[in-house]
Amino acid sequence: MDKSIKNKNNKTSLIIILLLYMICMTSLFCFSKKTHQNRTLKKFYIVIDPLSKNHFVNEKIVKNILFYNNKTKKIGQLCILKMEQKLNNYPFIKKSEVFISVNGTINIKIWQKEPILRIKNGNKESYLTKDAENLELSSLYSSKVVLAKGFFSKEEKKYLANLVKFINSDELLKNQIISIKKNNKNLFVLIPKIGNHYIILGDIKDFKKKLNKLKAFYNQYLNKIDISQYKSIDLQYKDQVVAKKR
Repeated sequence: MDKSIKNKNNKTSLIIILLLYMICMTSLFCFSKKTHQNRTLKKFYIVIDPLSKNHFVNEKIVKNILFYNNKTKKIGQLCILKMEQKLNNYPFIKKSEVFISVNGTINIKIWQKEPILRIKNGNKESYLTKDAENLELSSLYSSKVVLAKGFFSKEEKKYLANLVKFINSDELLKNQIISIKKNNKNLFVLIPKIGNHYIILGDIKDFKKKLNKLKAFYNQYLNKIDISQYKSIDLQYKDQVVAKKR
């Protein structure tokens, strides 16, 4: 058989399959809509980010967002798109999916925003997410994250988010660094969990090289010296770590 004829037949078959699929899906949608048009909503199945350690959202909040002051709850009156938009407008929800199963159950999947840093500037406090987005504090739940003190520009917040992600990806740094602050000289300083010293990071833009130097220093000396004798560990100098005693 000629190749051009064979290819033409394959394309025709594919088009027919796609058309049949669309017809089936449309029929199923119409059938489902007709079946549930006047049915009262009774069942919910809500899954909230099972892998997340945060608890900013619960089932009660989800139901209040979707059905506050709505007593009828007729399935035929529900708009899936509007339901998802309502959920996504809630500050702590990153993404949502809503669909109705054949038995009339509303299925809702929620992904929460993930704070990685808590910023304190005077009396003002907020979270910073992995995407460097500002997030208000919650009255429902407090996330255990690194604390950062000071005023940070939008650009600095992006670097801060990447800095904390780098720290959290390393077991040594994650267990050692508990807070960050910017001093009056606009230098970034890290506060460790062990010892009474502070770590001078300096400019935040090249933090990876500096933290790798800190890791090398800790791996070589942390178990060999009395770290309490030191006042500061300075990472600002090229290819070296300067540790100052008290």
